[in-house]
Amino acid sequence: MDEDMDMGSGSSAQAVFQQAFEEQVAAPPGERKMLDLVFVQDCTGSQGSYISSATKNIELICENIFESGKLQAREDLRVGLVAYRDHPPQDHTYVTKNFGFSSDISKVHRDLSSLYASGGGDGPEAVTAGLVEALNMDWRPEASKMVVLIADAPPHGIGEYGDGFDDGSPDGFDPLQTAREMAARGITLFFVACEPALSSYSFATDFFQALTQITSGIMLPLTTADLLAHAIVGLVLENLDMERLVREVGQAVAQRILGNNESVDDVAKELHEKLLLRNESTKKVVIESIYKESEEAKHNVAVFSQAANLAEARPHLRRVSASDPRPWGAPSICVCADGCLF
Repeated sequence: MDEDMDMGSGSSAQAVFQQAFEEQVAAPPGERKMLDLVFVQDCTGSQGSYISSATKNIELICENIFESGKLQAREDLRVGLVAYRDHPPQDHTYVTKNFGFSSDISKVHRDLSSLYASGGGDGPEAVTAGLVEALNMDWRPEASKMVVLIADAPPHGIGEYGDGFDDGSPDGFDPLQTAREMAARGITLFFVACEPALSSYSFATDFFQALTQITSGIMLPLTTADLLAHAIVGLVLENLDMERLVREVGQAVAQRILGNNESVDDVAKELHEKLLLRNESTKKVVIESIYKESEEAKHNVAVFSQAANLAEARPHLRRVSASDPRPWGAPSICVCADGCLF
């Protein structure tokens, strides 16, 4: 058995099978796989190196996804791009630019090449507007749906000092509500946290941890843009692997439990043993956290995760004391299964 797919715990396997049953996820074997992947890119002044890295590596990212063998044809992959800056009067260039989906990766490269880092004003940016643009794109119902948000600043309204829109995004949208709508539509959000800038905010890391939890995604801290391409490929391949496995498990669980009236416990135990016998494995992004854990941070993540909106969350947040700042260091990131990607 591959060590990266932890099948050693019957209880954890049962939880996966239970979730699959409850969601009634089922797909015919051999079903053609499609992927809609959207990049939401902060284009304010500090993001130049990340924009350049995404532009330089977009073809490599797509080639690595194709070479994984998880997609059959070029048109099975569509890549979208949303750029954002900030709302006026903080920024007068643009709030968002939506370039739409395309299977023509050279077009995506040209779109990325047209972006440059400039503007921004008060720290928090139009993150919420960028996520709303991504949410409302023309996603294919049958495709796996993933958003990669690349940013070094939080949205408006999470309680940061000096926020020009401290009540939230002036367009009236709320990022917690947007994230829950993404989750309801099957869109997974991955967040690339550009450090050390993000850690200079009081609540940003806690907020984005909660946002990715809501959408069953991952928060990936990077201290250098050089790792961006590898990180994105790893996140995408892991998610495709897990979706495939959950579909297979969900189909088996639904058939056994709904058709034969077998118990969830018995079916989960048997499926767990079969997965062990067939040496089932998935790619897994292994991330060593660079953030210091604290009770305040755990509390804030829970508050953001459970609140209906930012207005409900703000009064309950706890600031990390000045005598106990959030240190960070170089992250250790590995995409494992057949070996380390980086």
